[in-house]
Amino acid sequence: MSLTVRVATVRKQTPGRTVFTGKELDAEGRVVDGRAYVLVTAPQSVFGTLVEPGQWWTLEGDTASRDVEVNGFRLTEISLTAKTATMQRLSGEHLVMYLARTPAFAGIGMVKARRLWDALGDALYDVLDKGDVATLSRYLSADVATNAVSAWALSGNSQALKWLQSLRLDVTIGRKVLEFHGPATEERLSEDPYRLLSFCATWKQVDEIARKTFGVRADDPRRIQGAIEEACYAAFAQGHTSVLRADLRTRLARLLGPGSWTAANEALDQGLANGSFVIGPYGVQPLGAAAMEGVVARFLAKNIEPRPEIPEDDLHGLIDDYERAESMHLNGEQRLAVGLANRHPVAVITGGAGVGKTTVLKAIHKVYEQANTRIIQIALAGRAAKRMQDATGKPASTVASFIRQTKPGDLESPTVVVIDEASMLDIISMAAICERLGPDTRLLLLGDPAQLMPVGPGLVLHALVKVPSVPQVELKSVRRYGGAILAAAQRVRKGSWPALPSDIEQPICFLASSCDENELATLVVDLYGLDPTSTQVLVSKKNGAGGASLINAIAQQRFARTTAPVLTLANEATGLHVGDTVLCTRNMWDRGLQNGSMGVIASIDNTPTEQLDSAGHSMGWSLAWVEWDDGVTRPIVEEMLDDITLGYAVTVHKGQGSQWKRIIVPVVPGRGLDRAMLYTAITRAESQVILVGDEAAAREAVESLPRVEERDVALDLTLLNLLKASQKSLVPAAPAERVASSP
Repeated sequence: MSLTVRVATVRKQTPGRTVFTGKELDAEGRVVDGRAYVLVTAPQSVFGTLVEPGQWWTLEGDTASRDVEVNGFRLTEISLTAKTATMQRLSGEHLVMYLARTPAFAGIGMVKARRLWDALGDALYDVLDKGDVATLSRYLSADVATNAVSAWALSGNSQALKWLQSLRLDVTIGRKVLEFHGPATEERLSEDPYRLLSFCATWKQVDEIARKTFGVRADDPRRIQGAIEEACYAAFAQGHTSVLRADLRTRLARLLGPGSWTAANEALDQGLANGSFVIGPYGVQPLGAAAMEGVVARFLAKNIEPRPEIPEDDLHGLIDDYERAESMHLNGEQRLAVGLANRHPVAVITGGAGVGKTTVLKAIHKVYEQANTRIIQIALAGRAAKRMQDATGKPASTVASFIRQTKPGDLESPTVVVIDEASMLDIISMAAICERLGPDTRLLLLGDPAQLMPVGPGLVLHALVKVPSVPQVELKSVRRYGGAILAAAQRVRKGSWPALPSDIEQPICFLASSCDENELATLVVDLYGLDPTSTQVLVSKKNGAGGASLINAIAQQRFARTTAPVLTLANEATGLHVGDTVLCTRNMWDRGLQNGSMGVIASIDNTPTEQLDSAGHSMGWSLAWVEWDDGVTRPIVEEMLDDITLGYAVTVHKGQGSQWKRIIVPVVPGRGLDRAMLYTAITRAESQVILVGDEAAAREAVESLPRVEERDVALDLTLLNLLKASQKSLVPAAPAERVASSP
């Protein structure tokens, strides 16, 4: 059967599968039936290009229809599995987005902008250029149409918008390009099409446009310089903030082909002129990475000299009072840590599991309180922030929340920002934090460099511990009794594989298993089922053997197969069921959720209810209710579905900073398996750890250097250079501040 469909909503678009809904159109472009919609499914290869809302496609394939009820209305769903697809009309999304998102076009939102395009198509450009209010007034109110003509006369860019559309650029990229270059877009990109790389277009896409549309030669200096920029930012995306010349040469060979290095060396000097990259202290850096490391290094350099909070004599008495109140005794290194935080406006406290970092932090808080210093506690993950708050009894929030809510001038009064789990802090977040710190703001970082490095680019904690001038103390004495789990964790941290029993009754054990994908996942779910309410599966990857995807699928089949499914408003399956453990994968501040929040689906709404925010605005219609890990039950609405996934198994990155009674860790060879991953996973457990899989792979991972050693950054060298230039001491901090007691 053949249908022409106007795309309404793209639900999924991956290399393997594209799913979208739309309206069937007749030969004149009119909607055939307003009470019907088409659900299209096909491999992405059928379309051959990005599917966008507003496009018209003629599709051939098998169809089926059914009646569905949505909010009391009966609709017809036509399911079409497409075998062939031909685009009949471009989406017009560049123009649609421009009209809908530009503030000058008041009264035109996405719905009206798409209605204009659907009705007029390419003629809409001419209508706007000519100031044809009469034609626009057929679809808009007279006032909105008049304003649209006036706004277009001041800022409209017909030629640029058409040109961007013809290049088939992603709409988001096109909008960024247009906002930056305005009417000069075509001219600026014609001068150097590789400028598109700065707007997140891919090398393949940009190079193809440059070579085919603009006739750029293979040896054109613009191409070579663009490749250098691409290589630097590709390295940045992999976590590096600096690229060694040898690595850069290898990366360029992949982009430009062999024999390109001589010309690339010459282009490096040109790069210094146009600012796309810089020659840093550790190789070539993307300009953005160098700028962010510079922001952090400058803040640290300005605040590295001592600036005591309270007099030294008062400090000793305060510590004595704290010990009496807590009925405990701080050891020598813990006292050093408290003294360090009192004396220096910038300080770093590190240490492994069980060394008493939280105990020290509570004592340090007493110092800040006595000095009337405002305390702000933050951590990267929501769960880590909640643990920090529970441990200290003081409010804590996520790093993202702090960055979003803090404005210049907010921290002018004496303040200390305390960052926990700092090993996970990337340079992007750290630079944003430092930009918000006032002249009297202190900074205290706590963390364990042996735990996982940041998911994002750069290193902060790992880099700072390499700079002797940074005031720092490493806590080594294990204060918390942790039995076999802590003993094994300490050995793993030091790179020595511990001998583990195979008895699942023990606090920590290793069960040898085949790494066959189905066999391993089934065994993990079997073990999970022995105590599901207390257990969390932590994995090193999302897909493949030992990955979260299959384990989650099998766990759902086992524990929620017969429970009620969560359906969309159109009665389509969401893949979630009552009783499922779920994970939030994006910060949704307006809904009280953070990336990493976990919960259990408690019930479904057979009759969805509209959810309103405090201002009375709609936040969607409830599909189900989830009991989240902060104790609050909240609704799931359709707009959230892309960011709610099964959470029986989650990556160790999502689990860092959290604790569960019982942990299961699938162990399979792969890049994600390293010493830091295993150490972090083991230390998430309160009472039991079960490792399952390939013990030889685990041993090799532990005895090899962790992956953090492969990441190239320049923060430490940038800071050292700043300190040297400002003639600050490069001598290590006083021995009393750096010597840690033996375990």
